[in-house]
Amino acid sequence: MGEILCIIDGMTDPGFCVEDFQNLASMELLRRQDNVLGGEPETLNCVLHLLGVKHLPEHLRGYLEALGCGIPVSKDDLILRGSWYRLDERGRYTVPCGAPAKWKSPAFRYYHLGQYKSLLVFPHMAGLLDQIVTHLPSGSETRNAGELIPEGSKVLREVFLQGWEKNRFMALWGQSAPAELPPFPKRAAVVCGKGIVKGIAKALGMELVPVKNATGDTNTDLVGKAEAALEAAREYPFTLLHINGADEASHRKNAREKRQFLEQVDKEVLSRLLASPHQITVVADHGTDPETGLHLGEKQPVFGRKEKG
Repeated sequence: MGEILCIIDGMTDPGFCVEDFQNLASMELLRRQDNVLGGEPETLNCVLHLLGVKHLPEHLRGYLEALGCGIPVSKDDLILRGSWYRLDERGRYTVPCGAPAKWKSPAFRYYHLGQYKSLLVFPHMAGLLDQIVTHLPSGSETRNAGELIPEGSKVLREVFLQGWEKNRFMALWGQSAPAELPPFPKRAAVVCGKGIVKGIAKALGMELVPVKNATGDTNTDLVGKAEAALEAAREYPFTLLHINGADEASHRKNAREKRQFLEQVDKEVLSRLLASPHQITVVADHGTDPETGLHLGEKQPVFGRKEKG
């Protein structure tokens, strides 16, 4: 019998009610815990904290995205995440939009990660890492694109302005260079579709279990992911099952899509996990509000299987 930690990314929000989900409601609320621990309320920090990594290198995001997506980088490369958003007539960003498939520049290598996500690798610029200031777009309360211009690098400022079009722009954030994390303390498997979580798994020496149609969004193969996690738990003492669609629906400000996806997770994933003999824990890494599209940093509920008798 193994342990399965199921992280439902962005599960909670001001309207979230556990009683709306039959299988989740059948579990015991063990506690509410702080997964942010003074950092940003986003997947990287929260998932690593849930996995017991308390002391994180200051700059990790871009590198772990590259690691998870199999993008080659060198130790002196500067790596940033680029997130594309729609702009309204006032220059305020609203919801994510599709990223360009290609972008040629002598200053960086551009990689399209799917949907609104991209990664930029700047060769031989890692030395600028500590002087650069960027802004996490999903954590911003201003929603004014002009206030997200990177600071500390003329090159990054120029790239930001080059990506600013009439109806969309690219937020640059998550600056990093290659770094090391301590290995996870036991044999462990990871089932996920999100690049950053794949990068976390590789950095911690955890085994990635492939699922053909695991997309990291609401169109993911939930049954396939649940079955893969259950199979992994027969072999590994610890299995991480990460489910990301609720977070993406919230960023699209689609409360109905988020609710329907969580109902599907409850029906297709949690029912299977709870029918198994494994130790099951369900938690959100952070909340995500479908009204604003923003991440939330409140303490998150942790659910466990109710003891019989």
